Amino acid sequence: LVNPTTRITTGAMSRTTLLSIIIGFTKLESALGQCFQDPDTNAEWAQIINNDTTSTEFSIEGSCCQETVCGLGCAEETPPPAKGFGIAVMVAIAFFVVVGFASVFVIKGKSENFFVAGRSLPLWVITATLASQSIDSNALLGCSTLSYKYHFWDGACLPVGLGCSLILNSIFLARHINRDGALTLPDVFAKRYGKLVEVM
Repeated sequence: LVNPTTRITTGAMSRTTLLSIIIGFTKLESALGQCFQDPDTNAEWAQIINNDTTSTEFSIEGSCCQETVCGLGCAEETPPPAKGFGIAVMVAIAFFVVVGFASVFVIKGKSENFFVAGRSLPLWVITATLASQSIDSNALLGCSTLSYKYHFWDGACLPVGLGCSLILNSIFLARHINRDGALTLPDVFAKRYGKLVEVM
């Protein structure tokens, strides 16, 4: 005989995993114990989570669907933004639009001016630009979380790898790319191996 809990787990998980993504969670306030809009899906998941073949609803008192079903912490109340927040956003958008229009006159239709600023930038500006591309939410939050949760090298592998790749590229490849007047890696392939390789 098959354990009914095992039968429910193997049969329901395959269907409800996909359904949970498509259907989504309903608000907790709408119906206590109902985390899915579809009643059958809700009952199947409730039986799995509660380890009870007769359950039709979740035991979510003091919790939420997100935590009960997915194991993620319940969302916290977010205060409304400050009064000047919307104005600051609109000013920032207007600033970037003005910079975008102004760049048309600076670039003057030349791709070299757009991609590499006419090859006129000093080393410190290029260094800061490369650093800004690498230091993003993945590096600040993802890598630090991996280091904290597992081991230092789990989080350090990405920034260390990026740093090593930039150093190696600058030593062995940068001067050749600059000498060829290439702007992107496909440009390098096109100059050396032809247009077909560039497209591929």
